[in-house]
Amino acid sequence: MYRSLSRALAITAMLGAHAVAQQPIDSEYTAKIKLYLQDPRVTTELVDHLPASATVPTPLKFFGRMPGTPGELTYAKDIKRYYEALDKASDRVKVWNIGKSEEGRDMFVLAVADEQTIRDLDKYKQLLATLTDPRKISDADARKLIPSAKPIYWVTSGMHSPETGGPEMLMELAYRLAVEETSFIQNIRNNVITFITPVIEVDGREKQVDTYYFNKKRTTGDTRLPLMYWGKYVAHDNNRDRIGQFLAH
Repeated sequence: MYRSLSRALAITAMLGAHAVAQQPIDSEYTAKIKLYLQDPRVTTELVDHLPASATVPTPLKFFGRMPGTPGELTYAKDIKRYYEALDKASDRVKVWNIGKSEEGRDMFVLAVADEQTIRDLDKYKQLLATLTDPRKISDADARKLIPSAKPIYWVTSGMHSPETGGPEMLMELAYRLAVEETSFIQNIRNNVITFITPVIEVDGREKQVDTYYFNKKRTTGDTRLPLMYWGKYVAHDNNRDRIGQFLAH
């Protein structure tokens, strides 16, 4: 999914939206990016630094460490706390719950766009809902609505609990989309509503992080325990149809 978003960003850049606006750089965060980057050939000017904000907290300021810090993982409940801090600090961000997991944990989504679009989010939801069923709208009416609607690009991660990197990266991406003032990012905010669900399988994520930190405490030579189970009733993973019949929801 992140690769798809990168392609979408690249297309936008080719359309001429890559001029850089003057914006301070978060020097402490940027230094850590360079410190943890193992090979500078795999980075780009989009992510080799972090723009600074006087009002919106970076993940580093919120957690005391940046996503991707070696030896550290973040619980889904704490990713949600960070998203809520972005919501509180920025009019370009809105966060809400989209349901409960099998074990009663919050499942959530973050929306990021320009300020007016976030204020009018319900309007855009209704426009898209109207356009999604061709049986209920004529081609002529659809063509009239399309110019006033905005597409939603929904980024998801954390479907498979051992795939731990995505949820970490999506904290930084949410910050970048909310804060960065390059014409490249402004063009995305102004024309697309980006949804981010950083962890789909929140039950498994919490167990994965528990297991990771348990193993970190074991001495050299001790066997590292695998993730024993993802949920009360299933092993892995909850999105499979044959497993889904055993779930409460």
